[in-house]
Amino acid sequence: MTKSEKVAIISTGMTEFGDLYEYEITGIANIAIHEALNKINLPKKEIESLYVGNMGSHLFEGQENLGNLIATYAGFTCPAFKIQAADASGAVAVRNAVKAIQSGSKQKVMVLGVEKMTEATKQYEAQLALASGLDTNWETRMGATMAALFAIMAKAHMRKYGTTREQMAQVVVKNHYNASLNPKAQYQNRVRVETVLNSKMLADPIRLFDATSLADGAAAIILASEEVAYSYDSEPVFIHQVKQGFAPIALHLRDSLTDLSGTEFAAQKAYKDMGISAKNISVAEVHDIFSIAEILAIEALGLVEKGQGGPATENGDTSLKGSIPVNPSGGLKGRGAPLGAAGVAQIIELYDQFKGTCDERQIKDIEYGLAHSMGGSGGTSVVSILGR
Repeated sequence: MTKSEKVAIISTGMTEFGDLYEYEITGIANIAIHEALNKINLPKKEIESLYVGNMGSHLFEGQENLGNLIATYAGFTCPAFKIQAADASGAVAVRNAVKAIQSGSKQKVMVLGVEKMTEATKQYEAQLALASGLDTNWETRMGATMAALFAIMAKAHMRKYGTTREQMAQVVVKNHYNASLNPKAQYQNRVRVETVLNSKMLADPIRLFDATSLADGAAAIILASEEVAYSYDSEPVFIHQVKQGFAPIALHLRDSLTDLSGTEFAAQKAYKDMGISAKNISVAEVHDIFSIAEILAIEALGLVEKGQGGPATENGDTSLKGSIPVNPSGGLKGRGAPLGAAGVAQIIELYDQFKGTCDERQIKDIEYGLAHSMGGSGGTSVVSILGR
């Protein structure tokens, strides 16, 4: 097979995100898988590999060999792999699939992000699962939680740049509004700043409404080489770049508490290799596992200047009608955060934006779209750039 520099998305499928109690993880996966296949009438035998992004099946279901399990119940006979990179599992699965097509070894592959998180019926089970993406020796075993670490970063950002609690709350208000326009989002309710500020304290200054919640869901994309793509779509949407960045897993090992260095590295590498800059990005889906995470992310991605993430949000620059719309899907906060599926869902939202099927949350005149996913508190970062 010949190498393909360009990798296209030729179909997508996605469940609603939320409390899907009636389904096992295989049932959730099958909904997304078969929707993607049926849209283009693609026989299962033509899928050459299945990449499954999943964070917590070993904790939530006691299942490690998830790739084979999903493939078996979906009726695939191709090689299948589970890819685990904490919250960034889905995004890393996309990266691996893109590399396989670019190498010339594959022509058509599927990426599935899936999570069944509502099995964690006890609070400590949920905390254990989320904390598994942190440094267990120096953070988790010392009592740190994901909320506590992002609270440390939030406090540092507030001291350095003057970011306010109200600006963080505006992230939540915006993303809930966007989610209310997304029929597959977990939360359809709009909220006010006061609601966020008066919600239960998790770790000062982060409150309950600043955080994402547990969710079930699956998202699937079928990727193909450029040669194959045009036989399915006369105007394909391409994943032009997908870069992965590294930062030390633990906060105390990093040079700065206010910079997501892994995200910044991945973004700058993607821009450089494409010959563009952040100014060419028309819409972004970013990893807002807590409200402060979105502020940190848009600064690291260069979408706003350092220290301006809070004011940009407060001024409406990141709203649907702003200069750089962020998380039109509702993000992890509003759309929902089945963590293994989150990175794949971001890609689907950008694909839908390019296809003009997002109705009231549709962004006009898109040049490039950016997806950003993180594992843990930012140790793993993946940045993808999509376009025509």
